[in-house]
This record gives sequence, C-alpha cells and structure tokens, in this order.
Amino acid sequence: MILIAFKQQNMKKISYSFTQLMKLHLHDYHVNLKAKMVPFAGYEMPVQYPQGVLKEHLYCRESCGLFDVSHMGQVKVFGEDRMKFVETLTTGDFQTKKSGQSVLCLILNEKAGIIDDTIVAKRDDHIHIVVNAGNKFIDMKQMDKIIKDYNYKVQYEYLKDKPLIAVQGPNAHKVLNEVFGTEYNLDKIPFMFMVNIKKNGIDYQINRCGYTGEDGYEISVESSKAQELCDQLLATKMAQFCGLGARDSLRLEAGLCLHGHEMDDTISPYEAKLMWTVRKPNKETGKYNESAAFIGRDALPQRQKDAKFKRMGFITQSGIARPPCDIEFQGQKVGSVTSGTYSPNLKKGLGFAFINNEYAKDGTQLQADIRGSKVNITLSPTPFVPQRYYKPEKK
Repeated sequence: MILIAFKQQNMKKISYSFTQLMKLHLHDYHVNLKAKMVPFAGYEMPVQYPQGVLKEHLYCRESCGLFDVSHMGQVKVFGEDRMKFVETLTTGDFQTKKSGQSVLCLILNEKAGIIDDTIVAKRDDHIHIVVNAGNKFIDMKQMDKIIKDYNYKVQYEYLKDKPLIAVQGPNAHKVLNEVFGTEYNLDKIPFMFMVNIKKNGIDYQINRCGYTGEDGYEISVESSKAQELCDQLLATKMAQFCGLGARDSLRLEAGLCLHGHEMDDTISPYEAKLMWTVRKPNKETGKYNESAAFIGRDALPQRQKDAKFKRMGFITQSGIARPPCDIEFQGQKVGSVTSGTYSPNLKKGLGFAFINNEYAKDGTQLQADIRGSKVNITLSPTPFVPQRYYKPEKK
C-alpha cells in the first residue's frame, strides 16, 4: 500500500527530459541487496528492499537507516566573489555563519517562484551546495546566468563522482563512531555543520543533516571507496539500507517539503510557508548584509499580497488522501493535496495540501475527495512526529 502511494505521489507532478535513465555508482550494490529499482529524477533508484517500506521506516525511527542519495547534485563554488554569488543565487544569510555551518535555503526565479531548495555549507575556501536531483542541471544553468550577468569572479565544480550516503536514526552517531572511531568526535558535531576527515588515506565529507526528522549525517566520498564505506556501515549491525518509499513517509511524518509537490517554480515561499528560509535585512539599517540581493527578492512583497492559499498539514480520519485529490468544505473545493501517505508511527493517513487562506487554520475540519468518497480530514500543525535533530546543550 505504501509503495503504491509513493509511486502515485512522486511521479505525479515532476517531468524529466532524460532520454536514458542514469545509474547510481552503487547500482549493482543495491541490486545485490535485492532492492526494487524504479525510475526517479532521471535515475534508477532503490524504492524498497526485501523487508519492505513499513519495516524500513520503523527501523530508521528505532535504529539507523541508510539511504543512497547520490542522485542529488553536489557543487563546490570557489573564487573571491563566492559569498556575493551564493547570496544572489539563494535566500540564505551566510555572513554571520561559522566555517562548516550549513543553511537550508531556496533558489528563486525573478517572480519569487521556487526553482529548488538547497543545503549550502560555508567552508574556509569554498561554498558547498547540495541540490535536488531533478533540478541540478536547471540550478547549474541559473548559476551560469548569475556568473555572467553579475560578472562574479567565481568558478564551480559539479562533483559527479562523489556518492552521497545518508545515515539516519537515533543510532546514527553510534554507527559513525564505530566506523570512523571516537577520536573524530562525530557524535559532537552540531546539527547542520559539516566537517572533513581523513581515515586510512580516504577523504570523507560529513554533514550532520538529513531528510527524515531523525538525527543523522550525509557522507560524501569518492566513488571508488563508496562500497567499502557501505560495507562498514552495515557491519555495525545497527544499520540497514532503506529505499525512497521509506524516505518519503519519513519526511512527511517529519513535516518536510518535497520539491515538485509542496514547492515549484510557480509557488512562492509565502505559499509554501518557507519564509523562515529567506534572508532578512539588517534590523537597524534595513539593508542586506551583502551588496548582492537574492534573485526574486523584489517580487516577494507582491507575492505575499497576492497569495490566496498556503501549505497546511492534515490528518485523515480514514483512508489516505494522495494527489490528485481535492479538499472540500460543504461540497466546495477549497484546496488540493500535494503529498499524502500512511504514517507507520501514527497508524493513520497524513499529508500536505494547499488550502485557501479562508480555511487554512490548524484544527479546521474539511473533507478530502478520495476517488469519489468523502473522507473527513483535520488540518494539523507539523511536524506530525517530533523531529530529533542533535543540538548540543548550551553551556
């Protein structure tokens, strides 16, 4: 049931122009683990393993799930104008960030539509950017345009030979300590911080972040060393591979958006309720920290005035509301479902929908039209399941 939901949901809205599916560096590795491979974002991706989506989901919440997210795009930006460049490209504020600190932010078009969401890390001598698989080539075209239009002195490198493995769950820090050793203090890295380490002559880039709502890390390593890393992670006996099906239900429980569903190039940060990712001007001067103003900034105020709907979470009383599915009030359409799934932890249906402003309030009772059947839903705050990111206690 969950697998069908994933395929219906995630293939609904996004279309790709790839003529041939690309393969992950670890494609054969996943096939040997008996993964079921499906098309996603131009790649053949593992959607589930023999244990199934439900067990994978719960295992990640209880111990540690491994996800091959190498389809994502990794880009390194160099050059003296890299700060100006990244603050033109994205909505993030990097001037006050420490080296290694990461920021979730947006790439907007001139109309303040969301081209992509991205995690950007500030490093001593470069900027590291991770973008979504289906948009990475679109994002790089935007980068090229900005470099040309603003004449920025920067260069960027697309890291196509660096697999990315996500290690997610309450035991993630124990898994990494066992694989790399406690001397690196990987269990002490704060949430959204990136470090580089070298072990046995192998370079690893590790960011404490993820897409499940659990504590976790994303590890970038050379393709020739990726299988060895995965073998070591599995050898801890605390981790197992999980597919896209579990990743989708996990991110929904955690209240996290998916590009192509809760956001796209027609949706503004206001409508997606992602204004918290947008850089604010200095409170005293009213000016931005950097001379560069992010693309789409000037269009944001009008988009806020014109916004007629917003993203809301919902819980179903029965059944699962998945897109395409209308949301109604007394028979009148007042919204539409963008994502929906069965929650293995809450044992009920939940999801996101765009709801007309008049009805977009937590606790509002509405109905979902699920293939002609009217099912009661309640608009709900998110996350549906508490997020458990690691944040050191302040001294």
